[in-house]
Amino acid sequence: MNAFAPYSIPIQGLKIGIHHFQFLIDDSFFALYEASPVQEGNLNFEVHFEKRADMLVIDFEVEGTVRAECDRCTAMIDLPLKDERQLIVKYGEAEGGEDDEVVFISREAPNFNLAQYLYEFTILALPIRNIFDCQNSPVPPCNREVLDFLVKEEKESEERKPANIWDALKDLNKEN
Repeated sequence: MNAFAPYSIPIQGLKIGIHHFQFLIDDSFFALYEASPVQEGNLNFEVHFEKRADMLVIDFEVEGTVRAECDRCTAMIDLPLKDERQLIVKYGEAEGGEDDEVVFISREAPNFNLAQYLYEFTILALPIRNIFDCQNSPVPPCNREVLDFLVKEEKESEERKPANIWDALKDLNKEN
C-alpha cells in the first residue's frame, strides 16, 4: 500500500463546491520524508477544498507543534506553528507541471494527493529562529545552565567594553 494514500482526495466523484477535510500529521508522517528537518510533531491541517469546473482552490490552515532544539538554550522544545497557505490546481496538458503557486493536473486524474503540500507547508511555517515565549509556560523547558552561562558571558563582555570607541583606539596606539 502507498504510504501517502491517506492524504489523497478523490476529485472525480467530488461535487462542485466547497469541501472540508482534516489531516492530523505526526511523527510517522515526517518519517516518510528522508532527511526531513522535522522529525517529530503534532499538527492539525484544516483543508478547505473548493472544486470548480475549471480548477481547484485549496486553502490550508495548520496549527500545532513540532519538536525542535531551542536556538537560545539548546533544550528540546515543542515549537508552536500556525500558518495559512493556498494552492491553485488547474486542469491542463502538463500534468505535474508547476508554475509558482499553481499546479497543473490532468482533467482525468482520479484523485489529488496533498501529502507533498502538507509537508512543504509545514516546512515553510517553521520560523527562522527556534524560540518562543517559553517563560509563560507552566513548566518552561529551558536549559537553565546554558541560559546562566549566556547571561554571565554577556555581563563579562559588557565589562570589557571600553567606554567609547576613542578610548579603544588610544589603547591600540600605545601597543605599538
